[in-house]
Amino acid sequence: MRDFFEVLEQLYKKVLLGATLANDNQDYVFYLNPAFSDPAGSPVTSPECSSTLGAQGDRQPSPASLSISAAPVCLKSDAREVTLLQLTVIRVMLTKILSAETEFHAKEKYREIIQVLLMSSDFDSKLTCMFQNSDKLLSHMAAKCLASLLYFQLKEKITLSNSWIAFCQKNLSEYSESDKVVYCLWTLTVVIKEIFKNTCSQKTEILKQFLTLFDSIFEVFYNSLFSQHFENLQETSKLVNSLICFLELLELLVAARIHLDLHFTCQRILFLKPSGVLNVITWPVEAFVKRKVIVFLKKCLLWKVGEDLCRGAAPALTPPNCLLDVDTLALAGAVLQAVDLGLLRTLSVQGKPSCFGGEVQPGCEQRPGPDHVILRAASLLLVKSLEIKFQNCASAKEMKVDLQRFMSELLTFLKPHLEPSVLLHNPCEWLSRVFIEQDDDMLEAAKASMGIYVKLTSSGPGLRQGTGSASLSYSRE
Repeated sequence: MRDFFEVLEQLYKKVLLGATLANDNQDYVFYLNPAFSDPAGSPVTSPECSSTLGAQGDRQPSPASLSISAAPVCLKSDAREVTLLQLTVIRVMLTKILSAETEFHAKEKYREIIQVLLMSSDFDSKLTCMFQNSDKLLSHMAAKCLASLLYFQLKEKITLSNSWIAFCQKNLSEYSESDKVVYCLWTLTVVIKEIFKNTCSQKTEILKQFLTLFDSIFEVFYNSLFSQHFENLQETSKLVNSLICFLELLELLVAARIHLDLHFTCQRILFLKPSGVLNVITWPVEAFVKRKVIVFLKKCLLWKVGEDLCRGAAPALTPPNCLLDVDTLALAGAVLQAVDLGLLRTLSVQGKPSCFGGEVQPGCEQRPGPDHVILRAASLLLVKSLEIKFQNCASAKEMKVDLQRFMSELLTFLKPHLEPSVLLHNPCEWLSRVFIEQDDDMLEAAKASMGIYVKLTSSGPGLRQGTGSASLSYSRE
């Protein structure tokens, strides 16, 4: 086993340097192909599992050709280290294939080895079996390796294995408290993120090919996840993990819709059924989960989802899309409806004191304050929703009622967290106080406020005179 590990270490060092490999492809596949293991991490030698060993059992390289003294024997005590190193070598090899700095002949050799590895055994199944391993590091490395392999297959136009597609469809057909769900979502997210960051001209086509396989199953999982009754779950932490992973996936899907010319149902599901995501804000979950939901919804309304994934200049928006406009209006309407039903009154914004460098030092007393991220995001979410609704509203009376009602809700929500003198001095000074620490959000809030003001003033003097001084002073600010 030690000889086996040493050969892998030598191979790792060579691949890390981008060196050209001289041996036959099957020799390397023999050492890279992990043995099947059970959830506890022990090698499995049953007939069922041994049939999946592929190249590792089919062809044994000459020990002398790879500088080893004897044929490797897999011992249980070292199985974990060997598997981790195998996955690491594969990931580094895939990275070198995709790198423009790798020498051509070395890159071609790595590509051939990976292709043989994919053809020689049901490699995807081996990796997905590791998802349920009790060793979290092994599970995570398997997911990272699988994500890299999937992206490589898409780039090389290699058909994805049916076993992987079936694995996703099975585990996302309904929510379950299984680690396989989290790793499945995480793997899909990493693949889409890599596609999205790609600078090649075929990026849209690659993502279209990938989403075609999972479009319907994403919608099924969306409905299942957001229909869960939080209080009835045995392990709420697993729901939170699945929720966080799925929110990241949703963000990528919406980003692809905004910045790429793609129109799948799974990219519209948030806009078509927003109540599921909005209800998370009322769940008894940690504050960071609610913060992530509110910030995500805010970015969707601002069409700023996915900006951090683009390299170089800011991403260009796709040409005007009437369907996206309609969906954004529907999302804004759902936000306003939720606020009207008391969403802000149930939202807790109590934060923990923080300081530069980490935790507050012992003996240093600081007053706990509000979570300013939630305050800013919730405020901008409401103001932007109002602007979007007003831009599509022809009724002056309806706008007057909505402005007074929703601004009253917002100011009531903000009042406990602002200095008392702010609201007494100027009814609209909340704008600068809430967004003072975030220039981007302040700019967006100012633009939305100006949009509301322009719409109000263009609706006739009757509306201007009837809205009340507080509402108008807010709009002019």
